[in-house]
Amino acid sequence: MPLMTRPISKLTRPLTLLFLVFAAGCASMLAGMAKMASPAGQKTTTLSDVVATGAIESNLAPKELGTISQSVFSGWQSGGDLLFLMFSKKSGPGFYQIDGTVTVDGKPVAYESLANYSVASGPNPAPRKVEITTTSGEKASFVIEPNKNKLKVVSINGQKAKASLDLTKDITIELDAPQVPEGTMLKVSLAINQIGVKSFYDVCYVRYQPKLTIPAGAFRNINIKPGANLLFSYDNSFLTVAAESAQTATSTGPLTSLRYTSAYSDGMFVTVATPPALNPGLSVKGTTADMNYEVFKPGAFLSRPAEQIKTFGVVSLAIRGTTYHQSVETSTSSNTLVMGGIANTTTTTTTKTTTLEFPKQSDATWDALLEDLYPAFTAVLKSELGAQEVPVDKITGTDAYTQTVAFAKDDSNTTVEFARSFRKTKVLSAFMPVSEGYGANGVNERIMNEAGADALVTLTLDLEISASAKDDKILMTPKLGYEIVGKANGSNTSTKYFAGTVASTKGVSFKKDITLAQLQAIVRKSDLMTVFGKAVKEIKAKEKDNGDYVVVWNLQK
Repeated sequence: MPLMTRPISKLTRPLTLLFLVFAAGCASMLAGMAKMASPAGQKTTTLSDVVATGAIESNLAPKELGTISQSVFSGWQSGGDLLFLMFSKKSGPGFYQIDGTVTVDGKPVAYESLANYSVASGPNPAPRKVEITTTSGEKASFVIEPNKNKLKVVSINGQKAKASLDLTKDITIELDAPQVPEGTMLKVSLAINQIGVKSFYDVCYVRYQPKLTIPAGAFRNINIKPGANLLFSYDNSFLTVAAESAQTATSTGPLTSLRYTSAYSDGMFVTVATPPALNPGLSVKGTTADMNYEVFKPGAFLSRPAEQIKTFGVVSLAIRGTTYHQSVETSTSSNTLVMGGIANTTTTTTTKTTTLEFPKQSDATWDALLEDLYPAFTAVLKSELGAQEVPVDKITGTDAYTQTVAFAKDDSNTTVEFARSFRKTKVLSAFMPVSEGYGANGVNERIMNEAGADALVTLTLDLEISASAKDDKILMTPKLGYEIVGKANGSNTSTKYFAGTVASTKGVSFKKDITLAQLQAIVRKSDLMTVFGKAVKEIKAKEKDNGDYVVVWNLQK
């Protein structure tokens, strides 16, 4: 998987989602369980391994709306402000509690069970001064600025209160926003009930105009997972428009910066008379050339249209597999012989040991195969996407990529298994630091910006050893997993163009002396590339037939 889309640990995920709920103005149902599920942060007396993040939101939604955020953050005031701080580990997954004091404008802020520090207040446009002092004497000080782009929702579809909406049709939102510069990016969100928990979910980003037109396609692709197992409703909904921005506050000492999101939002209670038919994402699958293929594209809020891929870079290409497997099968049989009216039973136990072994290859041999596969993969992508390749050495040479190598999985090559990456590409650990994982500040975004790429590609080829059912031959069966990610949508939402697999339905036998040509035959290179290209072509065609992706993303032009 590309770097930022790798999952964080099960323990830290609920807490991180809660932060994103607040910072991005959208919620996940997991946030509702965060208070019970999140571990306490580890205490620290030093700031050298701390990454500080935060958010400040102004003109908070009415308390009577009853969102999960209102129940988690104490002191919520309708129309007021909320400041949120979180300290995560720089060296790995997890969070910190400051062994010392955290103050906002000179007043102490208590550490909460969710590994955060938050303070609610009445509306206040003044900057907030955050000061951190550890018991060891280390200090950091930051100034956090509230968002100055004040706006007011005047009407929705011409209705100035409790608008009744048919979300299968376009809607219009009239704004009074004299302080908002023309062209400012705004976020539209909608409060929805999901399994009894009310949260805000993102609808779209759109450039500011006094009257916004939000297409029906945006509501079909709201940032929520459709499905009967995640029941939701639009009862007592609230639609908001927010101006938000990602900022960095600087300090001196071991904690030199604090990344935060500032937002100002306004909205209106709405009645959803006709809900949208949500796009659950697009998928294609099939079988050709004795290979099964599947590919999935998320809904439009989470997935950019393929036409935006003008340049791409391979962030990881790896081949891996098990080369030794031994199984033991035991069977028992009984034979009874009767002599002179006496029965004698004899029991026989038979043990069969089956050993499957693929000859250990040198690193140089696997490298030669990867060098052969890389141009074949990129040729398919250039052809099917109509895009240009950013050289892999330029991708791995970026500062952002170099900084994450410490979290990479090491290559291995033993008599039991192997894992080999192409040149300097790496398969990064699933347990990346929270600070490296998300949105516009995530490592993927930084790599793309530094390398001049619109998309990052991960390709992982697995070889599975097995015994032939017809004879005594040993087989290797290839399976390709791939993913193409894009730049963030807004400050905190990662995007993925599509992801899929191509899996051979038959294994390939091999000889003891393996050559490059035989390795190509084992991975079924020619068929693999043909089916990979077919899958990409088909998901692009399905995206075009859907029509929503271009419409939703054109709102940001």
